[in-house]
Amino acid sequence: MGGGGEGGTVIDAVMVDPNAVVQQYNQQQQQQANAKLAEQQRKKKAEQQAAELRAKQAEEQERLKAAEEERIKAQQAAEAQKKQSEAAAAKAREEQKQAEEAAAKALAEKERILQEQAEARQKAEAQAKKEAEEAVKRKAADEAKAEAEAKAKAVAEAKVKAETEAKEKAEVEAKAKTEAKAKAKAAKQAQDVNDLLGGLTSNAPKQGGATAAGKGGGKKSGVSESDINNYKGQIQAAIQKNFRDPSLYIGRTCDLKIKLASDGLLIDIKAGAGDPALCRAALTAANLTKKMPRPPSKEIYEHFKDFTLDFKPQ
Repeated sequence: MGGGGEGGTVIDAVMVDPNAVVQQYNQQQQQQANAKLAEQQRKKKAEQQAAELRAKQAEEQERLKAAEEERIKAQQAAEAQKKQSEAAAAKAREEQKQAEEAAAKALAEKERILQEQAEARQKAEAQAKKEAEEAVKRKAADEAKAEAEAKAKAVAEAKVKAETEAKEKAEVEAKAKTEAKAKAKAAKQAQDVNDLLGGLTSNAPKQGGATAAGKGGGKKSGVSESDINNYKGQIQAAIQKNFRDPSLYIGRTCDLKIKLASDGLLIDIKAGAGDPALCRAALTAANLTKKMPRPPSKEIYEHFKDFTLDFKPQ
């Protein structure tokens, strides 16, 4: 702090207190230390605050993460529940659908079986009816054939018998004529001889005539009422043998117009007046009988070869 002289440098001398310098230095050091400590404390506090902030942030992040995980978990659970519910609903719908289809299928199957059974029953009934009708037709045809054959046989036999009888009758008649001619010739010759002898043998022709008259005048024996009733009873019994349920027709009658062969074979039979039901039953029984008892004599046959029987079931 001073000045100099002319042309020189002026130096001001200052007195320095070492204690003050030391004290000042110490103060500066203390200030620096305090500042450093304060800075350290500030940094530490800042670091603590930062650590606390980081911890809070980390905690918040953990909380948010946990919350997000819970949310995701809840969402997933909800979605899973939704899917499960949807799956259960779909399963229920499918089961319902299957049950309905099964029920419809079972109903259709039942209806099909019932239809098949009905068709089978109808088919069986139709077949049975057809077979029954065919059996009736076959039986009727067989009976008609048998009846026709029997009638044809009877007609043939009757024709043969008639021809034989006609032939025999013709032969008998021819023989009788021949014998008559011979007798007439012999009688004439005898008459001529008698005439020539003058009546010595005039009685011979009278005797011959008497003999001839005796033969020609013989009366044909008749048929007794007893014989007629007896044979009629045999025919009634023969038909009665094949007659069914006679008790149903008690009190009814039917006229049966019957034609017989000489051996009793039934040539033809028809119903005349009388109860229709009885007549049908009687015709059936007679056709089953086919052959009646043989007439005991030619006279009986002549009486019964074409007659009407008053049939009464017993």
